[in-house]
Amino acid sequence: MTSPIAACETALSALPDPLLVGVSGGVDSVALLHALTQAGRSPVVLHFDHGWRAESGADAKWVANLTASLGLRYAGGRMGKVEKKHHEAGARAARYEFFARMARRFKMSHLALAHHADDQVETFLMQLLRGSGAAGRGMNPVSVREDLIIHRPWLGIWKTDIIAYARSRRLKWLEDVTNADTRHRRNLIRRRVLPYLQKQISPQVTENLWRAAEIQRAESEWLDALCADVAGDVDLPVRALREGPLARQRRTILRWLQHRGVKDIGFADVEAVRGLLEHRVPAKVNLGGGRFARRRAGKIFVE
Repeated sequence: MTSPIAACETALSALPDPLLVGVSGGVDSVALLHALTQAGRSPVVLHFDHGWRAESGADAKWVANLTASLGLRYAGGRMGKVEKKHHEAGARAARYEFFARMARRFKMSHLALAHHADDQVETFLMQLLRGSGAAGRGMNPVSVREDLIIHRPWLGIWKTDIIAYARSRRLKWLEDVTNADTRHRRNLIRRRVLPYLQKQISPQVTENLWRAAEIQRAESEWLDALCADVAGDVDLPVRALREGPLARQRRTILRWLQHRGVKDIGFADVEAVRGLLEHRVPAKVNLGGGRFARRRAGKIFVE
């Protein structure tokens, strides 16, 4: 049986080269950087400073010095003054925009991030609790964000194993004190919700949620593939879609709306468009952003 420490190293074997790697300075990303260099890789290190903590500037210098000691290239970014309000979604968007800029600057398209199995469980649970529907599948090992291909090779490895790897290699890393702040949803899930569920429901609740995310992700990819022939069309064929299973109707409509550039699609939007499959009047439903879907001559289209 492969040891957890060996798993940390072998999980990187399929990563492409050249490669960018996001390094915050925490144990996960420092261990990932170390494992990459041990595998003979020379990634470009990217660090994004949100500017939320007094010591964040020192953290950026620490990561820059670590990068220099390894003989690697480094690029740092910082949250703009207008963006500094402590908002998780905005911070994530700013961070990925920085990664995309650096990908263009270094003419690279592959980025490795140190998300692990605990992150996957927290993400999956947050998606379920806020009602993400078809998006409730956790993170993908490989995903595409504009022209950036994002790799998460450690989604099957638990944080305890990453810490064991880092300690066995005598690595140093930074501790982010904001990780204890339960005003942030992820920290609340990590420090209160999951421990409560482990105590009250099952000690294996995190493993069970991780497996559920894996199953949901694989089945979601399969369903997406089944719907791909229609979801990319300009118009939806009413009769063919109406005769299909309910799950296929919903997924096809969801992906079709996304292809049409409709934002913030909820369950109610999908159901409203699905209602157009029946010959009811009016044959039109409102969507976000001043757009609407209309049925005409056996087709559904977005205007």
